[in-house]
Amino acid sequence: MLDKIIPKLRLQVAKAHKILPSDIAASIEKVYNDILLMRDFTLNEFQRIEDDANLNANDRDIARRQVLEKAITKLEMLKSRRSAADLIERLEARLSEDPEANGDRLLKFLKEREVRDRLAGMTESQILSHFEKSLLEGSNQLLLDAILNAPPGFEMLSAKLLKKLKRVRGKHYYPEVVAQLESMQEMNAILIKMFSMVRAELDKLRKKYLPIYIVEKSA
Repeated sequence: MLDKIIPKLRLQVAKAHKILPSDIAASIEKVYNDILLMRDFTLNEFQRIEDDANLNANDRDIARRQVLEKAITKLEMLKSRRSAADLIERLEARLSEDPEANGDRLLKFLKEREVRDRLAGMTESQILSHFEKSLLEGSNQLLLDAILNAPPGFEMLSAKLLKKLKRVRGKHYYPEVVAQLESMQEMNAILIKMFSMVRAELDKLRKKYLPIYIVEKSA
């Protein structure tokens, strides 16, 4: 049961210990152990079904399928509890905060508006052709803030690029937030990969115990 993917899951845990802080890597190892517990539950239930002399072959298939459905439910519950999506969203929102919002707001707004007025009418490619290097390096803070603080509906660059620039600004003002965000995103990517592998294997096993006419219909 899951024998083929257990080594692959262990590789993901080893990867986490290499690239992530020890506390975050430990969280991933906890998920791995929870998956092993779910696997053990399934094996024990399968053995109980096999030992039940009152069940015929069809009854055993139905019982095994029900066990696998319970295992899938356990996996999905584990996935929902271990997701870092909410924390990632909060960290990204923190990077969107203007770090100088508590200063002279009017003066700052006027300076930024002047920059935006100078950029008015320019396409994204034109802005990048002139300022891409300084934007991505974060060396022109006024320009960076003017673009990132543009009013809703008047964004000057694509959402994808704005997200990247928020990270650039964040590395200057909130380096600890950026470091935490990067770790959380890496952790989430590893967990998603682990859960996907286990779910695919459980679905394949469950299909094995479906009535033959349903398998043929879904093929």
